[in-house]
Amino acid sequence: MQLLWLRNDLRLHDHPGFELARQRQQPLAVVYILPSHWLQTDSHGTHRLSAVKARFLRTCLIQLHRDLYKENIRLTLTSGDPVEVLTQLHQQHPFELLTHTAQAPEEADWLAQLQPHMTITTYESQTLFSEEQLAPLLNQNSFPASFSGFRKQVERKLDIQPPEPIAPSPLLLTDWTPDVPGNIQWPDDWHLQPQPGFNRLGGEQPGIKWLKEYLWQRRAIDHYKSTRNRLTGDDYSSQISPWLAWGSLSPRYVWQQINDYESEFGSSEHSGWLKQELLWREFFHWSLRVNQHRFFTYSGLKAGELTSPPAFNQSNWDAWRNASTGFPMIDAGLNELHQSGFVSNRLRQILASFFIHELQLDWRLGARWFEQHLIDFDVASNWGNWSYIAGSGHDPRNGRYFMLNKQLRQYDPELSHIHLWLPELKDSTLEHICQHQQGQQRLKEYPAPIVTVKHKELFKDQSKNLSQKLSKAR
Repeated sequence: MQLLWLRNDLRLHDHPGFELARQRQQPLAVVYILPSHWLQTDSHGTHRLSAVKARFLRTCLIQLHRDLYKENIRLTLTSGDPVEVLTQLHQQHPFELLTHTAQAPEEADWLAQLQPHMTITTYESQTLFSEEQLAPLLNQNSFPASFSGFRKQVERKLDIQPPEPIAPSPLLLTDWTPDVPGNIQWPDDWHLQPQPGFNRLGGEQPGIKWLKEYLWQRRAIDHYKSTRNRLTGDDYSSQISPWLAWGSLSPRYVWQQINDYESEFGSSEHSGWLKQELLWREFFHWSLRVNQHRFFTYSGLKAGELTSPPAFNQSNWDAWRNASTGFPMIDAGLNELHQSGFVSNRLRQILASFFIHELQLDWRLGARWFEQHLIDFDVASNWGNWSYIAGSGHDPRNGRYFMLNKQLRQYDPELSHIHLWLPELKDSTLEHICQHQQGQQRLKEYPAPIVTVKHKELFKDQSKNLSQKLSKAR
């Protein structure tokens, strides 16, 4: 018997697990286990599965259930501790476990606990490259310290290309149904509909359909580099990250589609930039596997425990959670995140910078907040980007600071985003909001800013001091 345990690989195309099962021609069961601790609230009021995130995941699973039904294979859904569920199933009916390799220490721990009890075969389903291709880089001494170093290694020294996606084949397998302890337990409010913003369905076919529409019908990739930093719009960016995060789209399939587009219409700085974003994702995924638990510590990848987390500020944290910071650009972004589960990449950086440098909160708490709400939460990309902004990750500048008014003037000068997510400010002008955020003149009937924003020069001084500490520590 074979049991395929799906996690972040909710698709049939380019799926090594299904290909292994097909080749072995043994009876197959397919299971998805929603970890029960995802719904457990911690001391700061965060958990891992907001209503909009749960809704997107449900649509991914519904789509996969339908696709497997066509192959005469049933998808079994349940909640619980993955180790306990799989161990109990194995005791009832021994099987060989097929599942994708661990992305994070938590998953590695699951597999380590299961290893003594059953035969486990793992495969790679979340990355462009294989472990064998990147073997020269995969230890702490040789892994590149920056993305530019990683890209140069991949493009010039290693001269490698992603493997071709695995072509889908009929499974033609015998189904067997495991006896699982109940159905998935979802958040009570999972059924709430998302607000304006990202509102597409999850699942393999919706993901493939959107990618083809973005590339071949709208040809929106032709302006990707120019528009990717906008805060709102239909096709300002590719917006494929939710399907990549849950594995409904294969990164190799996306890369191949871009190559096919370039073959027909020619390559450009825009198509090249979208490929670079896929390489950024790849960089964080392999960095997490190399650095493991260091990825989640406050000092991160920097030498030693150089600093301690700032003192927890309850009022600042409550203002953040309630989108009541008094900064319209921030509150609009938090409303969008909470109600739609998605914000643009540029706005994520602005929110993270504000959380870390203005609210003076532990960056890991911000990363957990994003993990709870983002429908495209990807453990490597999310934690990698937060540590990058905080100065504890791969950023050679030791942190990034985004000046709110400069970002607002550059990326939302018409206030399209603010007016969408804060309609009560529909009569406010750009100058009104900039003055309010700078603490110069209050907007009527809008909360006052809870902190005074720093000047860029102050952040530069702090960053310089941190850089000097790092040099001495080395």
